[in-house]
Amino acid sequence: MHPLIRPATAADAGELSRVSLTMWDEAYGEMIDEEALRRRHDEPADSRAARWAERIASEEVFIAVDNGAVVGFARVAIAPKTELLSLYTRQSHWRSGLGTRLLTESLRGATAELWVFEGNARAQRFYEHHGFRLDGQRREDPPYGFEVHMIRSRTFDRTY
Repeated sequence: MHPLIRPATAADAGELSRVSLTMWDEAYGEMIDEEALRRRHDEPADSRAARWAERIASEEVFIAVDNGAVVGFARVAIAPKTELLSLYTRQSHWRSGLGTRLLTESLRGATAELWVFEGNARAQRFYEHHGFRLDGQRREDPPYGFEVHMIRSRTFDRTY
């Protein structure tokens, strides 16, 4: 059975604050400085949960749930433009189609933009497959490194 994708609610904030740390560790463990990743875990749990509650209230946040556990999420800002703020799945669900399902559900084919870590070739290929392209913009995201900007300038209606 596929994981269920649904809008996040305020009740999901605590779980998202925990599992997002794990997803970051899985995604960036060999890409980002180990100390920088470890410092993310130093933030108090209630502070992380409060930030997630704010995100759920002000953004479109979708979660993927499998056997009662959150195994993926996507965050989208709609105004003033559609921006994919983050999309992660647990490593156990990589290449399962879950990332595509989260992207499809959260963006619904819209013209959109996103920032991705410069050294994250796997994610860049994923987004290119879904109609995004690099546009030449680059910014620093201390202490994690540099990000590159990708856009999808037309409606993308690939169905899966």
